[in-house]
Amino acid sequence: PSAVEEDEDEDGHTVVATARGVFNSNGGVLSSIETGVSIIIPQGAIPEGVEQEIYFKVCRDNSILPPLDKEKGETLLSPLVMCGPHGLKFLKPVELRLPHCASMTPDGDPKTWQNKCLPGDPNYLVGANCVSVLIDHF
Repeated sequence: PSAVEEDEDEDGHTVVATARGVFNSNGGVLSSIETGVSIIIPQGAIPEGVEQEIYFKVCRDNSILPPLDKEKGETLLSPLVMCGPHGLKFLKPVELRLPHCASMTPDGDPKTWQNKCLPGDPNYLVGANCVSVLIDHF
């Protein structure tokens, strides 16, 4: 796998970093050290005998951010990540790991916050400085 740092406008958003690699049934890890984003591909997620390119782009684009209520103190806590190729399905879930800054206020003091459960979806884990989501397709 290789990581390439970019700062160009692509499809209307600024790509901060890109990582791509070719994986097989042995699995592996694709990561961007500078952004802290990674995809962990378990053994058996890709069919035997298949060589699959996988990539992600870490982007900065205010036009595709989720709606946030700044009056209630809502803010984006992790980078915006686009994974591909679009439509790829895995035999086993892969882990998308994103860094977050949810435990700190802008001045660096710890702040109380609550995990919000996604109904019927136990496929995520929030840690002290990252959140992991299990996904079975891009």
